[in-house]
Amino acid sequence: MKIKILKVLTIIFIAFIVANITSNVYAAFDTSAFSDIYNTSGVTDINHKSGMVLRIVQIGGTAVSLIALLVLGMRYMLSSPNEKATIKEKLIPYLIGTIIFFAASNLVAIVIRFAQGI
Repeated sequence: MKIKILKVLTIIFIAFIVANITSNVYAAFDTSAFSDIYNTSGVTDINHKSGMVLRIVQIGGTAVSLIALLVLGMRYMLSSPNEKATIKEKLIPYLIGTIIFFAASNLVAIVIRFAQGI
């Protein structure tokens, strides 16, 4: 037990040292000479396509999860008491997967909206 605590403390100490060794550089750089190189004409197209892909993934995932919920619900209603226990066991991974999917897709949507605002 003491060895595990010592390893964890060592890792935390190393991470602390690495974080403090790095330094910030505040350099002034004139980008006016490169103004015609950097344009945002392709960025809006990428934002539009990523938004479309995200919407397709969200709609597809929602459809799949609703169909799976309907199938499990109908099987639960039409099954015997012994089979209901096995269906309840299948509902737990379903719920966990659905929560993870919706959290991940909404997190990606939030990040995209935040990046488009910048």
